[in-house]
Amino acid sequence: MKPMKEKTDGHAPPIPSVESRLRALAVRLRGGTWLDALEALRAGAGDVFRLEMPGFRAVVAAGPASIRAALVEAVSSLRSRVDPDPVVRLFRTGILVMDGAEHAALRRIAAPFFRPAALERFAPTIVRAADRQIEAWADGAQVEIVEAMRTLALEVLLEALFGIPGPTEAPRLLPLLRAAQAYISPGPWLLHPALSRPGLKGPLQELEQAIRDHIRERRACPMGGTLLDAWIEAFGGDEERVRDQMLTMLIAGHDTVAAWLAWTMILLAAHPEVQERARAAVDARLGWGTPSPEALRGLEELEGIGWEALRLYPPIPVLNRRATASCTLEGWTIPAGVRVMVSLYTLHRHPGLWAEPHAFRPERFRGEGMGPRFLPFGAGPHTCIGAPLARLEWKLAVARMLQRAAFEPAFSTPRPRMGATLEPAPGLLVRIRRRW
Repeated sequence: MKPMKEKTDGHAPPIPSVESRLRALAVRLRGGTWLDALEALRAGAGDVFRLEMPGFRAVVAAGPASIRAALVEAVSSLRSRVDPDPVVRLFRTGILVMDGAEHAALRRIAAPFFRPAALERFAPTIVRAADRQIEAWADGAQVEIVEAMRTLALEVLLEALFGIPGPTEAPRLLPLLRAAQAYISPGPWLLHPALSRPGLKGPLQELEQAIRDHIRERRACPMGGTLLDAWIEAFGGDEERVRDQMLTMLIAGHDTVAAWLAWTMILLAAHPEVQERARAAVDARLGWGTPSPEALRGLEELEGIGWEALRLYPPIPVLNRRATASCTLEGWTIPAGVRVMVSLYTLHRHPGLWAEPHAFRPERFRGEGMGPRFLPFGAGPHTCIGAPLARLEWKLAVARMLQRAAFEPAFSTPRPRMGATLEPAPGLLVRIRRRW
């Protein structure tokens, strides 16, 4: 791809100064992630800037106006299908990597299964999944919370969307899904797309076979009323299309919720005063009763914690787009063919939009509209279709865990890891104190 040059209808976004790049390098050397380095670059270059390295060129949208333009106003010129990224090779025609009329058609099939009225009947499923995790924790045990939340989220997804028993199937699929997550996680392939990732071929083939087995079993014995059945009906005998949707939803639908839940418990463990206020609010509302959507509705003390966890650690911190036609972001010209990185992470920590942007302050969401400065589920036609399930699952699971246990840090400083999602780094342990 040729370097971007000035055009008569505008000009190319700036490249961060040497000073900004040195600050970004210093952030990385101090242990910060490349997402934190983007913050340093934005501070020096503004809300739209260029990254140019050997083998990699992109524009970063890092503020509310440029992100709105990328996700809503210029959506016809900025496509979500970014070839040859591994996510496209893995998901193929999955809803996450399709655009325009094809994406809209896939959303129409799935949308009825994500309506609140359809989802709320799975509230007992979510509470039971949370209870299974809690009951596996001995009092005083140290738990790697992200693994526990992965299990919880996958069990719920399998049952709620596919009609597959979660407790029996999740243990088989989890290690295979980790291989798929590793395959699409950021890495050297960004610079050299042809680079192979050894050790993943076998698990990915096993995952493919497991998905096809489920499709064929359901085709032979339809259940009705599940998203899997709806895909099979919509695509007829086209097993490949069903495979693409199911694999996409398996990964995107459980890993994002698991990251949100895990960060919530990490943050609550690190802020015991916030945890106690939330527990007191849950106890006052529920007592020893079972959480339900009705009982938790409007519980601001709990909801603020969820929003603040998403602000600090959005599960998908950067959305990738490719310009298929020339467009503009805040007046800067983006030529066709350029990768555009939409940085929700930087938006959520923008010092011009948030007071104390790096602090955990759930009260900042109380009685406040969120607007274009807070987009944890994206915006525009690609807004996360699974957001209603994620919100329901988060609220019920967190309420149940607060009811039944207290959480203490068995770590020094929370450290993020950029995999398929932005999740707590491996080895971050939480100590459990059982209440009942």
